[in-house]
Amino acid sequence: MSNADLVGSEWVSVSTWDDCTMESIERWTLRWPHGEAEVQALGGMLAPVRFELGGGRSISPLQVAPWEDDPHLPGIMRALRGEWPCLPFGMVEAPLCLPPDFRLRDADDSWVHGYGANHMWEWVEQSEHMLKLQIEYPPGSEIERLERTISVQPDAPALIVSLTVHARRDTILPFALHPTFAVPSGGVEILACAFDAIHSYPVAQEAGVSRILPNRTISSLKEIPATYGMMDATCLPLPRATEELVQIAGCKPPFVLRYPEQQADVFLDWDAEDLPDALLWISNGGRTHEPWSGRHFAVGVEPTHSFFDLGRVVIPPADHPLADRAGLVFRVGRPRTITYRLSAREV
Repeated sequence: MSNADLVGSEWVSVSTWDDCTMESIERWTLRWPHGEAEVQALGGMLAPVRFELGGGRSISPLQVAPWEDDPHLPGIMRALRGEWPCLPFGMVEAPLCLPPDFRLRDADDSWVHGYGANHMWEWVEQSEHMLKLQIEYPPGSEIERLERTISVQPDAPALIVSLTVHARRDTILPFALHPTFAVPSGGVEILACAFDAIHSYPVAQEAGVSRILPNRTISSLKEIPATYGMMDATCLPLPRATEELVQIAGCKPPFVLRYPEQQADVFLDWDAEDLPDALLWISNGGRTHEPWSGRHFAVGVEPTHSFFDLGRVVIPPADHPLADRAGLVFRVGRPRTITYRLSAREV
């Protein structure tokens, strides 16, 4: 393996190697009449999740990376899966060949998607319908700790997840949730949600692989300008191997994915006043190096307050439509809670 690897479009530095690669990963399970959900210590990641649809049918919408648990991989990559919180969100190295009116800045640390995404969370408590975890951030961090609660909805195939952020100092940080959904061979349709606009990445999201034309404002997921013409990003998997990232601005959730073979819709709902946009990460077999090996097919729907995944390393020009996406405000002594709901129903 090389000295770095990728998740989404973010470089994972070798500095993420630490004792978490030596620890075993604890996992906890919630079961209720309408499903089952597993949560792991590494990253506090949620997956797999199975929702019961009735009539003996079920759906498992969250992805589990095909390499599963590999302790030789660094940090977040070791057992990549499902959904987790990212604070601060984004990459720690700026991409090459940015437009000249973009300015660079240094990331606050070396942890892609934040310390919590790359380290082990601690079990706090569990009941029949709820699991609570927490993680302490390093002493020099602006964040003191994160608390994560996963609760089942007892009478429905639904999960309610909340993250409470305790700040050590007043700060503004890029933030995102990172739900990543499976793209089975039978496909998934992105019904999405109402939105204001779509913005493509400032450069090719992955050099030599990505096909969406950079730095464009787009009105429809069905007609995205690409190197070969127009891309329809609503039906996955795509016919061409690629890796893509666009920012859907002004979302009006819930965001809906349809799984035709399972005859099910999956809903992701969140408070758009906190997180006004969603990053759409389409991983379509475009990475041929290890551990991806051309076999990773998933779609990330990432509610966010950030400038793409670049808010830690790039300052966009003032006239960019996303220039005001600096992040969420966190204040000492005023814990901030972000909540979302994941659910499914038969079509």
